[in-house]
Order: sequence, then C-alpha cells, then structure tokens
Amino acid sequence: MNAQRPHPTAKRPTRPIRTLHTATLGITRATVGALVLTRAVDTLRITGVDRLTATRLAWVARLAGIRDLALGAGLLAAMTTGRDTTTWLWAGMIADAADVSVFATSTARGHLPPAIGTIMATAALGGVVAAAPLTRTGPGE
Repeated sequence: MNAQRPHPTAKRPTRPIRTLHTATLGITRATVGALVLTRAVDTLRITGVDRLTATRLAWVARLAGIRDLALGAGLLAAMTTGRDTTTWLWAGMIADAADVSVFATSTARGHLPPAIGTIMATAALGGVVAAAPLTRTGPGE
C-alpha cells in the first residue's frame, strides 16, 4: 500500500508556462529587433565602433534588426493564430547560434572588446537555451 506517485520524466513546460515562455521570447526578439532597426548607429557604437564607421555600417545592424523583428513577429503570429511555433523557434535558435559564432570569433580576433563580445555572445547563447525546451514536443502537443 505504498503507492508511488509517477514522477514526470519529460522536461517540457506545461501549457500555460509554455505559452508565456513562447510569448516572452517573441516579444523580446521583436523588441530587440525594433530597437536595433531604429537605433542602428547607437547599437554599433555600444560595441566600440567609432561614430563615422557606425554610420557607414548601420545598414548591417539594420539587417540584424529586421531579421529579429521578423522572427519575433512570426513567432507571435503563429502563436496567436494557433499554428505550430516550432519552425519559428528553430529559425530563431539558428540565428542566435550564428550570432554566438560571429561574436565569439570577432572577440577572439580582437574586433570586439572582450567584455562586450562576451556579453553579446552570452546573450545570443541565452536565446538558444531559452528556446530549446519549447522545440520539444510530446503527447498531445
């Protein structure tokens, strides 16, 4: 008569937490994208780039901003219309993983100050880690 309770083995978020987690990722990505898109020169200046170079290269930052804005909006649109969000999550994780590689390489080559490069690479890695549990599906999902 010592009944054991089954312990959950899957590490998937429950439905309400999963929804909040997905919405938070989408809102965060879209917000960061909009900020980078609208404040491209300032974004580049944070990395230690001088004003003239940042002004000339602002279009590159805007590309990244548009990418993140589109990925965040796509994730939110899929979520609010009841569509599968997995593809949007994977696309964001791939973009973030590429960012980790670029930031780490740029830092190692001395193109970014070590503190800034480490912060940026860690933030991008955080995006991968935050989205990963949401890509796992199970029964009824």
